[in-house]
Amino acid sequence: MELRRYGTATLMDVARLAGVSRSTAARALGKYGSVSPELQSMVSAAAEALGYRGNALARSVSSGRSHTIGVVVSDIENPHFARAVRGMTDTAKAAGFDVILANTDENVEAERAAVQVFLDKRVDGLIVASTSRSDSGHLLDVVGMGRPLVLFDRRPDNVDADWVGTDCYTDAKTVMEYLIGKGHRNIAFLSATTKTPEELEAGHPLPISTIADRVRAVREAALAAGVGYEFISGAMSPQRTQEIVAGLMRRQDRPSAIIASYSRIALPAFQAIHAAGMSVPDDISLLCLDDTEWMTVSHPEVTAISNPAYEMGMKAAEVLLGRIDGSGPEARDHLLPATFIQRASVADLAGARVGHSA
Repeated sequence: MELRRYGTATLMDVARLAGVSRSTAARALGKYGSVSPELQSMVSAAAEALGYRGNALARSVSSGRSHTIGVVVSDIENPHFARAVRGMTDTAKAAGFDVILANTDENVEAERAAVQVFLDKRVDGLIVASTSRSDSGHLLDVVGMGRPLVLFDRRPDNVDADWVGTDCYTDAKTVMEYLIGKGHRNIAFLSATTKTPEELEAGHPLPISTIADRVRAVREAALAAGVGYEFISGAMSPQRTQEIVAGLMRRQDRPSAIIASYSRIALPAFQAIHAAGMSVPDDISLLCLDDTEWMTVSHPEVTAISNPAYEMGMKAAEVLLGRIDGSGPEARDHLLPATFIQRASVADLAGARVGHSA
């Protein structure tokens, strides 16, 4: 019988040409089980000669591994997540794993559907930046079935799995203490949460753990220092952010400083300040809890917390791959340090007061 060639060959064709059984050919091509180097070489040569293309699902059934991981993020256009995904894919690729990516747009139903699709595709493990702290039944199901899971950046409540992130509470507190030390007595925190300022002030549970930690830090630092603060929510898009900041700049009692929750809020806020005919930091100071490239080329450059997004992505992939092969670390929490970068976007009101009084 003539053997098929160039992409139409079957596993049995490879086995016949190599002179081995079908099961031996499967083990050699799938790189599982015990196959001698000589047989491995013969099967590989036969597969190359025939242009054999293996079926990934069939290999996963035979070996119990698909050599793929599923990654679920809330917003791939967010530079933070884009850099993190690059870290994940670089690390996974080096270990021989492929990455399948899903974007949820902060929609928990989309997240639930993505996780189910990945499970159906028999991924070996998942990395999830969850959009909800409380609606996490699908993640509990992943843990319950023993599939390796790493929670990225956000930490859902009551999900016993590895977590990779930064200390958002301490980072926000550092920024607040810096502003207070510079003499700021009326500080605004601008975020994309849908909770109202009244709900934030009342301590209503926030759906995303990172924002909840930042809100708590702003409140506690302000109260401890006896300074004024306000929460401004609803910055869900660049246009909406510009509208909010434009209204803020028209106020006679506007704050002396704005803390932007992340970089996609900081940019339209910066633009709105200039569109109002005002400047940073002469008329208002601006800081961000998420550094990105444009903040180093703006005028002035923007003070920010630099999160190690790429390294976080690498760490998440490393932890997941360790769990998959059974060599994972003992620790469950994997905290990476962020860096506070002081630039020129904050006015020194304390120094100005001293100079004025002198």
